[in-house]
Amino acid sequence: MARKRTLEELRGGAGLVRLLERVDAENIGRWSSIEEEFIEAVSEFDRAFVAGHFTAGEYKKKAGIFNDLLIKLVENASGQELGRTQKRGSVLFDEIDIDICYPKSRALRPAVGAEVKMLGAPGHKGNDFTPRSAKSDLHKRIREVAFTSIDFKAAHSEAREISSFTSWCKETKPKYFAFWAFRVADEADFIKTREMANGLRSYCNGVGAVFYEQVTGSRRSGYTKRAASELSLDKVIKEMAQEVLSASRS
Repeated sequence: MARKRTLEELRGGAGLVRLLERVDAENIGRWSSIEEEFIEAVSEFDRAFVAGHFTAGEYKKKAGIFNDLLIKLVENASGQELGRTQKRGSVLFDEIDIDICYPKSRALRPAVGAEVKMLGAPGHKGNDFTPRSAKSDLHKRIREVAFTSIDFKAAHSEAREISSFTSWCKETKPKYFAFWAFRVADEADFIKTREMANGLRSYCNGVGAVFYEQVTGSRRSGYTKRAASELSLDKVIKEMAQEVLSASRS
């Protein structure tokens, strides 16, 4: 069996690895400080994927680095260490996966959690060079995040009467956040993913997203950002960091 290659070993992956190293070395705690570099690094990685330099399985490593970037940004903004991809208690299941969790120790009741997802992919040899839109399985992913938020809160909070579901979601601890990166295929894809991400805000304590699309005119060109200020990653990182810091003092 062939040895699994690290992201750094994949052609086009070094830029993402360097970005994570820079966030750590420079103690960066704001998404806006790295957003342009992130989009360029993802462009480089996706071009290498389209050119056939690595497999679809290896392509998924990109989502892992996005998760690690969010962990490091929140850690730098809060000054606290976070847990990565932990099993935590569930009401309906024995355990559920939480992408980011505070406190890090599983022996302590969780106070803050978050989910991280990347959707959308460029066309490549394996799919006849047809891009996969960000909205292609978004309904399923949105349901997953909404359910996890509710289940996570219910499993780790005291039972009480609920007069308003929205208020319960906002007030009940653990606080739960969602971070997204969307490679949108076209205007319709951008509109739909933005609309559904906004709808998720009723179930989470904060939802942030970065949207990017291929520059029109060339399969080899890079990506450009699509703005959605109401889904500011800076804002949600700050809010999550404040919840982590508050929990650390209690």
